[in-house]
Amino acid sequence: MERLSVKECLSFGWSSFKIRPWLFVQVSALIVLANLIISGIQSVLQAGGSYVLGPNSDVVMVAAAVVGMGLSFLVSMGKTAFYLGAHDSVEGSSLRALWHPYPYIKFVGTSLLLGLVVLVGFILVIVPGIIFGVMFGFSLYLVIEEDLNPIEAFKKSAFLTKGNRMPLFLLGLALIGINLIGLIVFLVGLLVTLPVSALAVVHAYRTLSGHKTLEEGIGAA
Repeated sequence: MERLSVKECLSFGWSSFKIRPWLFVQVSALIVLANLIISGIQSVLQAGGSYVLGPNSDVVMVAAAVVGMGLSFLVSMGKTAFYLGAHDSVEGSSLRALWHPYPYIKFVGTSLLLGLVVLVGFILVIVPGIIFGVMFGFSLYLVIEEDLNPIEAFKKSAFLTKGNRMPLFLLGLALIGINLIGLIVFLVGLLVTLPVSALAVVHAYRTLSGHKTLEEGIGAA
């Protein structure tokens, strides 16, 4: 069984960032900008809808939220695809990789299911939520790379993380600390800590996935 090293993941993230720091800073800035634009679109939809249907209309609020979530999933897909590619070839990476709209429906379904499972886990005295988050944390990578449906992605993620969930949890804690430092440094530090964190997590995924097939994952989950 492959053993995960938190130090190695962090070291890989930092080493990869240093190869093309400007690219990763651009990616972080573009993701932040995209999320700001999405928030702006939601505000415009809410204002326009409220003008037509009246203030505080539930229909307007729900419609704006659905549009915002739909666009946010596209940003998340692009981010996931970009960092998977950047892990494998920093020199070959480009901003074009941020546009990765396929498989949209499977990605949305997996994201919603993952959020629901983790939320239920947190309601059940927090600890199960953390366990579920770690256990199924690679599911979105698997959707992007292998075009798996939500259940298949969950099963394989559970298989890949088996035996390494504590190191993954510790990696998560380390990344929270790193990004808090980035937040303290006038927010600008996040342009560095966010890509380093993303690369570290992808390295953990790559380390544990190896050449294991979906059939192996389903059989062992």
